[in-house]
Amino acid sequence: MTEAAKSSPGRIDRCVICGARVCEPLFVVEQVPIHPFCPPAALGLKPGFGRLEIVACSQCGHIYNAAFDPGRVEDLYAATVLTNTPVSESMLKGLEATADFVLARAPPSPVVADVGGGSGALAIALARRAREVHLVEPSRALSADQFAGTGVTLHPFMFPAPSLAGVMFDVIVSRQVIEHIPDPAPFLAELRSHIKENGVVYLELPRAEYIREATSIVDFHYPHVHYYRGGAIEAVLARAGFAVLETLDIKDGHDAGLLLAPVAPKPGAMTAAHADRSLVTALCLRRAAGRKRLKEVGGAIALYGANAYSQALLGLYPDAARFTVMLDDTPMYEGQRAYGPGGDIPIGRPRRELLEGISAVVITAYLHDAVIDAKLREMDWRGPVLTVRSDALAGEEGRPPSLFAA
Repeated sequence: MTEAAKSSPGRIDRCVICGARVCEPLFVVEQVPIHPFCPPAALGLKPGFGRLEIVACSQCGHIYNAAFDPGRVEDLYAATVLTNTPVSESMLKGLEATADFVLARAPPSPVVADVGGGSGALAIALARRAREVHLVEPSRALSADQFAGTGVTLHPFMFPAPSLAGVMFDVIVSRQVIEHIPDPAPFLAELRSHIKENGVVYLELPRAEYIREATSIVDFHYPHVHYYRGGAIEAVLARAGFAVLETLDIKDGHDAGLLLAPVAPKPGAMTAAHADRSLVTALCLRRAAGRKRLKEVGGAIALYGANAYSQALLGLYPDAARFTVMLDDTPMYEGQRAYGPGGDIPIGRPRRELLEGISAVVITAYLHDAVIDAKLREMDWRGPVLTVRSDALAGEEGRPPSLFAA
């Protein structure tokens, strides 16, 4: 058991759910990349590394990275490289389904804010059916001219954008954002102050329950500060003045989508859930199994997917394997370089010549591993394929076996 804070700069010093300052260690990785690939030179940033010190609050069981440095938020998000560009038909259909779900529950002809919307693909889908859509996204990788003719207005700031001062919205969408925010209370207060009383908020986030059930060590990566379970996020939302109207199960339980209504703030009580010490052992066993499998491959390995999970993998195993190339379907990643403690890795669009001399492919974009495995077979790849997925779906329904299988 350790103190989360001793007035140390560059750390999360307390639990954001219950305020406790005492926590129990779960999992440590000394050096992980803070970006999925080296930021382009035009952004003026160095690649950078961080530390994972995953802990569980001793009082309520909330899981977070105590070593996350809030002072790096600007580097991580205001100058981030974008990794959520849809690159397949299934991803595009998923965005359309999300837009349909939200707008079907919104006032007619809504004014919409997409907060932290990344590449803006969902904002564009929303704009086809909404009166106005405002994309609030701080990444320097975006520019207003990219959205010409789409009906989307870009505000290149952290939320709340100064250009939207006083604007009230019928719909606010915030997907895969809150887990990145060191202190969620001010962020949620701003959302609450910008939503109309008959409006709706759609919040999407990863589920801590998934990590526990799957013992998914690659879901611990530096960009994520907090790992919310259902009771915890509902308590935080209640204190901010939101009631949960509907909950969606997304990506086979990996994520949850919460449709929220603005209400009067109230104390957010939750059931205590103390740290599960068996999780420590399970995470260590997963890590050891992955190291063993990588060593068994013996030769050069290609990774498929420049994303947070590849960041996690490169931090976990800086010297256990020869990672020689990163494949990714996102056109703007061509010619970039992924990086880790063990060195840089060139990124290229998937093509057969990049697989010459490769002994195995490890799919790091594991939420799309069935589609990726089929693409590899279409490229006439006949070598072994592994996925960093570690849940019960690994090896089933066209998905490759898990790298972390015991």
